Amino acid sequence: MKSQFKNYFAITKKQWNGMVVLVVLILSVLAAPYVYQRFRKDTIINFSSFDAAVTQLSKAQKADSITATTKTPAYDNNEPAKAYVSNKLKPGATIELNAADSAQLTTVRGIGASFAIRIIRYRNRIGGFYNKEQLMEVYELDSTKYAEIKDQLTVNPSAVIRININTISFASLRQSPYLSYKQASAIIEYRTQHGSYNSIDDVGSVAIITPDVLHKIEPYIKFK
Repeated sequence: MKSQFKNYFAITKKQWNGMVVLVVLILSVLAAPYVYQRFRKDTIINFSSFDAAVTQLSKAQKADSITATTKTPAYDNNEPAKAYVSNKLKPGATIELNAADSAQLTTVRGIGASFAIRIIRYRNRIGGFYNKEQLMEVYELDSTKYAEIKDQLTVNPSAVIRININTISFASLRQSPYLSYKQASAIIEYRTQHGSYNSIDDVGSVAIITPDVLHKIEPYIKFK
């Protein structure tokens, strides 16, 4: 009986080692909180920098609020010219239509960049303006727009470029907006058959050149 009892409580070396390891683990777990508290150093959070930043932000927001409340718009004070400087012509001032570049044309009240470019292109095509009314031939520049801008412009007719009607080629003559393809061709053909033109009346002798067309092209042609 004693032998059976001894055998019942007997353990192997392997089991004993396992129990030792288990006891060590249990003791380690139980002791861990105390060891942690002993060696742990609490980190003290320093809020001084944070408080300083908050204070600075608060002051900045307050200053912006005061500025927004007390600031007076440019048109309410005595310095609107400093806020906006117009590049348009002063009342009574004018520019010469044949000498002005696109930037100068935009100083005319009523002429923007698009109209300035169109005017320059048309001026180059016809050889210059001999009167201001020709502006109404520019694309989309109607009588209302003309009335708005005409008093700000002058024209120097002597700046018009004249072509020699007796030497000009058909291709060059065809560039004139005042002549149709047939009219330009007829002028060249008449010159070939009858010789050089001596006067504007000779050009008028071409059958399909109407008095209205003759009047438009006269400032742009020469005979020698």
